[in-house]
Amino acid sequence: KFVQKYKLACPLALERIKEDRPITVKDDKGNTKKCIADIVSGFITVMDKLKLGMRAMDDVYPDIRDLYDNMCSLSIVQPDFDGKLKINDWMVKLSHMKAADELSEDQARQMTFDVESSYTEFNKLLD
Repeated sequence: KFVQKYKLACPLALERIKEDRPITVKDDKGNTKKCIADIVSGFITVMDKLKLGMRAMDDVYPDIRDLYDNMCSLSIVQPDFDGKLKINDWMVKLSHMKAADELSEDQARQMTFDVESSYTEFNKLLD
């Protein structure tokens, strides 16, 4: 409404607002390879932690948050990308837990499946 009321032409600003990417979040202009490397590293780190039995919120949440933030900074990853939505769902679930709370066996198994399938989808996106 603000944009319409004052007849502003700011499509890039509106896109950032829609994608929940504040100006303080760097985008991938000129850094695409680094963004991709950070995302791949994030996926591998989360999968390794889960396979090692690390299930405490404070063990997994920082890596899930970083993975999501890195996915948001890569322009080829659209807001409705299923892998990104799955990672966001886990970030939200974990954020409602206390630091010492742990994922159950079922939750850890589902999270492993979701992260692995998201990683596969991300690799397909790069092809």
